[in-house]
Amino acid sequence: MTRSPSSLPFPVDPRRTACFSGYRIGKMPGAAKGCNPAEVQRVVQARCAWIVERLCERGYDTFVSGMATGFDLWAAEAVLSVRRNRPDIRLLAIVPYREQAKYYDPDSLRSYTEILSQADYVHCLNERYTRNCCLERNVAMLDHSTVLVCYYDGRPGGTRYTVSHALDRGMTVIDLCCNRSARPYNLHADPVWIEGLRAIR
Repeated sequence: MTRSPSSLPFPVDPRRTACFSGYRIGKMPGAAKGCNPAEVQRVVQARCAWIVERLCERGYDTFVSGMATGFDLWAAEAVLSVRRNRPDIRLLAIVPYREQAKYYDPDSLRSYTEILSQADYVHCLNERYTRNCCLERNVAMLDHSTVLVCYYDGRPGGTRYTVSHALDRGMTVIDLCCNRSARPYNLHADPVWIEGLRAIR
């Protein structure tokens, strides 16, 4: 029996939609080794903006963020930066529960609030936190996308779940991490794009 996809209160064409999943700040490769967090963020956002531009060139016009700290927020900010020159693209924020940002650090909370104010659509899945609300958010993003842009090198957590399910679905997976341990997680990714991403440092 095929499970019906989660519903959204606005039209989204999965053939033109990409979603994001990646680590929070503390789990970012390099962050635990004393790298400057601002420098890690700069590289990640540059790669996000670059891949969003490439996807736009192939007809993608909707980009989905789950609004967690770290990669999710950085990716959403990258989409907004690209949107300044491509006003036809849309940012969709899928929030797992109403008080998602209650315990965010001040910088992340500021980014979260600003992104929500500029997003084209905001969809909240639950009024209150539940044990499965973040997994529900991840499934909803995959249900309405054909590309997953991730930042993942094999470590356990919510990103592993999302990447594994995207691979099981045969979606295109583009891993911005670009180190050796990340290579197995790319699927149907244009090799020219991967080389272009690796050059962004």
